[in-house]
Amino acid sequence: MYTLLISSSFSLRDHLSHALGSFIEYHDSLWRFATESKINSGDLVWVDADNQDPELIGRLCRGDFGTARVIVLSSTPSDAAAVDWLGRGAAGYLHAFSLPETLRQTAAVVESGGLWVGVGLMQQLCARFGQLAKPEHALLSQLTEREREVVQYLKTGMSNKSIAKQMDISERTVKAHLTAIFAKFDVSDRIQLLLKLAV
Repeated sequence: MYTLLISSSFSLRDHLSHALGSFIEYHDSLWRFATESKINSGDLVWVDADNQDPELIGRLCRGDFGTARVIVLSSTPSDAAAVDWLGRGAAGYLHAFSLPETLRQTAAVVESGGLWVGVGLMQQLCARFGQLAKPEHALLSQLTEREREVVQYLKTGMSNKSIAKQMDISERTVKAHLTAIFAKFDVSDRIQLLLKLAV
């Protein structure tokens, strides 16, 4: 699996290289890359939306140039753009100059098959999908009482920190509950979990 960055920004190249390590292949033009190279299944492609053709990025997200996990970066991110890019098939969307730890977390989530969106949008989506979730879904019977309580808070869009405060437990314990819940439902993130509870 390769990690690629498509951007003409040298500062972004340096920033991503510092965050993810030196195993990154760089291309300054998505058009040139798409016509000259082949994307392999499992490749992780970071693309700079600020200096690439949006139509080509959309085609990249759809898999027109090969199957890959695509993360769209922007120096001026917005929730509306996040919804748009995720709707086009991107696996992640975030600020191009996010903290290195955030970029590493994003890579890990996307490589494991999950979606990465900002905290604010994640909470909005959870609240929206939480309203669609069936209150007495059969899958909930697989969970412990505490795990079901975590799911109830997820449905309102609460963050791990807020859930921990409500349940009077640590954030680490909330994360442990989420890990167990995700494993039982065979999902990789809270959005997938809530969508599963809606059907």
